[in-house]
Amino acid sequence: MSVTQLTKSSLPCTWGPQEACQRCSIRGQLMCRFRWSDLADFFLHVLPFLIAAMAGVIRAGYGRWLWAWLAYALFFFFVWEARVLCSHCPYWAGEGRVLRCHANYGVVKLWRYRPGPMSRGEQAQFVIGALLLVGFPFPFLLLGGEHLLAAIGLAAAVSAAFHVWRHTCCRCIHFSCPANHVPKEMVDAYLERNPEMRAAWVASGYRLGE
Repeated sequence: MSVTQLTKSSLPCTWGPQEACQRCSIRGQLMCRFRWSDLADFFLHVLPFLIAAMAGVIRAGYGRWLWAWLAYALFFFFVWEARVLCSHCPYWAGEGRVLRCHANYGVVKLWRYRPGPMSRGEQAQFVIGALLLVGFPFPFLLLGGEHLLAAIGLAAAVSAAFHVWRHTCCRCIHFSCPANHVPKEMVDAYLERNPEMRAAWVASGYRLGE
């Protein structure tokens, strides 16, 4: 089923009327509604890494390679990650051709929504692609002798990853993402409210209540 083929009645509860949230047993415990504050929090924690990395690459004399980094980032976010990760997320099922979520806001939906969980191969692809994205500037920083900015960039990347893991991944509704660690009882509760997603997960081997 494509994004445009989804009817309002088959959309995940994330995109349903907010009045229905009053009857939800896990109301307020998951990031199941888009909020600008969540998006701002994500980018504010990623920004120090980006600043240190770009400044270091420029100071090292490899500034032209930032265009290659940008090209890869666009490919990763709009094509690769969008296919293997985002297309499985309930946020992807929202109306419109542009993704609205707390991390990849603005990505154009080139792929159909797939309510089932990611496969192990897709999880591995996402991890590899993300590591390539984050690791791209470090060879240039080291080759150019920008060891301090490399250290700052690495510390900023680790700090951002830990913050996202600690404060976002424990509440994110993309339950099959490799970093997601929402408690199973909450996963089950969300699936129970979303029959289409529940059926796809059960068909893939997921067991409710175990």
